[in-house]
Amino acid sequence: MAVVSNHMTSDILTVPEDERLADAAKRMVERGVGAVLVLSDDRLEGILTERDLMKAVAAGYSEDAKVGDWMTRHPETIEADDSTGHAAALMIHGGFRHLP
Repeated sequence: MAVVSNHMTSDILTVPEDERLADAAKRMVERGVGAVLVLSDDRLEGILTERDLMKAVAAGYSEDAKVGDWMTRHPETIEADDSTGHAAALMIHGGFRHLP
């Protein structure tokens, strides 16, 4: 059985909620990633995705906007030993491409 750990990356980019949105976007571009995990004291608070950034741009976000203003809070998560089928089902039914 294929498991998530066979396909996931462990070199993830993380940011705090109070980081400026523009700075997080620049870091995403530099790393070539479409999402970053938002942590507070090593606890997952949310995920900031390309889709979240597009919403911020469309809404005319301010220069001082923070990641916490635009991130998706409490994202679905999966364990490394869960099946890839379970991961695919979560992503398809949830309508998202990133699964921490």
